[in-house]
Amino acid sequence: MWKRGRRLFTTAAILMVLTAAGHTIGNVAPIPQGPAEQKVFAAMDEYRQPMGFGMVPSMHDIYWTLVFTMSITFAALGLMNLVVAATRETPTGLLRRLTWVNAIWVGAFMLVGWHYRVPPPFISAAILEAVIVLDLIFRHPSEQAG
Repeated sequence: MWKRGRRLFTTAAILMVLTAAGHTIGNVAPIPQGPAEQKVFAAMDEYRQPMGFGMVPSMHDIYWTLVFTMSITFAALGLMNLVVAATRETPTGLLRRLTWVNAIWVGAFMLVGWHYRVPPPFISAAILEAVIVLDLIFRHPSEQAG
């Protein structure tokens, strides 16, 4: 996992897991709500959307589903990358292709944060993307084939 050619990949995977943890903590931390935020969440609690199967969640329920979906997805992708990095039999060519996949999805995530002008996801993604791009740039040529 920490051998040459896998260090930056492993670092990015750990950052994905840490992003998941930070995202979860940031959303569930007991921070006092101001009047405007209380009003927004009250409106979200009141508005319900029929979704089928007899389920009629509130917008607040949908909000929490999206919050935890992001946390679970980042943790899962980070853990999958750690498994790949720790598996000695993983060919370096596969590792490189997975690095490209990571560069694309993290780049898309970064653009969403930039487009909607939300700093936490943009900053987290920018740091992750930098590590992933460094991995693509500095991987030794002998580690790129296979």
